[in-house]
Amino acid sequence: MNQIRISILIISIVIFNTQIKAQSLCDTMPFINCEMNKILIPQDDSNLNLLIQKFQSLKTNNDESIQIVHIGDSHLQAGFLTEKIKQKLFQQFSNDTIAAPGFIFPYTIAETNNPYFFKVDYSGNWLYCKNIDHEKTCKLGLSGITIQTKDLNASICIKMRNERYKIPTKYYFNRIKILHNTSNKFTININNRITENKGGYSIVDLPQLTDSICIKINQEQESKFDLYGIILENTNTQINYHTIGVNGATAQSYLKCDYFSDHLNLIKPDLVILSLGTNEAYDDNFSRIEHEYIFKDLIYQIRDVSPKSAIIVISANDHLKNRQYSNDNVIFVNQNIIKSSQDLNLAFWDFYSIMGGKHSINEWYKKGLTSKDKLHFKRLGYEIQGDFFTNALINLIDSRTE
Repeated sequence: MNQIRISILIISIVIFNTQIKAQSLCDTMPFINCEMNKILIPQDDSNLNLLIQKFQSLKTNNDESIQIVHIGDSHLQAGFLTEKIKQKLFQQFSNDTIAAPGFIFPYTIAETNNPYFFKVDYSGNWLYCKNIDHEKTCKLGLSGITIQTKDLNASICIKMRNERYKIPTKYYFNRIKILHNTSNKFTININNRITENKGGYSIVDLPQLTDSICIKINQEQESKFDLYGIILENTNTQINYHTIGVNGATAQSYLKCDYFSDHLNLIKPDLVILSLGTNEAYDDNFSRIEHEYIFKDLIYQIRDVSPKSAIIVISANDHLKNRQYSNDNVIFVNQNIIKSSQDLNLAFWDFYSIMGGKHSINEWYKKGLTSKDKLHFKRLGYEIQGDFFTNALINLIDSRTE
């Protein structure tokens, strides 16, 4: 009897996965509020208007390019959500079959889960610290994680997994920026080419596109090398999507990052997307007033360094706390996010309401789209979320077409 039930469950999952590709998601999952899938925009946002104009000109102006930075927590670190958005934007607005991976971090060295689309190998002894640590023990950059080595020789090798995953747009790059501590006591060699140290980051241009690099660090005695992140660029890529995600991160976590502004300024984003709030809501000591001030502080910091950037804030998803009961704090978190978007004239995407609101996580779980914790999504669940967000963004851009 149990085997029959398991077989029926497997068949149901296969049928659902097939249907979800063939049918409208709205037909397949009626608990989703598809009519709400819109990016709500302020009445007058010149930065957003400029962003839309840039998107509209991508297909006719090969010199135009867009930089997008998406900042969040564990929902972003694995890469399923943002890779769906990135790939769909490539397909919609660019004719290229190759593009740049953008900002990455070798999470494997920090003993945490790495995004699925690239592999990391390394040598040497490394320490790490994160912006979620109770006590801050290191300098931090935009990535929210720092790895450090004192070894005289250490290396990091990164390989895009283009062959394993049948993504429409493959990842190749020819310019590498290594974000690190300011020091002249080490040299960085990438694919047998010496980088130029610009104080805070090093850069090298490769003679041809590649999908893999080996970074070799050679340093003097009693020196140390801190890595804050890596930017992999393709000089012909028109849409550059940079994902910043740390498991357990909150808005406060990123306010602890010493070089957050410096690194953001290096990217010069046209659009910043904020997907934060889950971990704030999960905190037993959650303070509604404190959360609003901290969330706004992060937005102020982004605006200070990048005043021309459009900003889209996203509400936190419905979830259970401790796998037992609906977390009502997420309602207060999302009210703060909505209020902040209104007070600071920001665009807003209400994923919480779109996914079905309170208790909707149970419906997503029944469809096999979330983990057992009913807090995180499985890959397909994140891809559905990414599909909805990208559709909303594309619709917004198309609605402004003259």
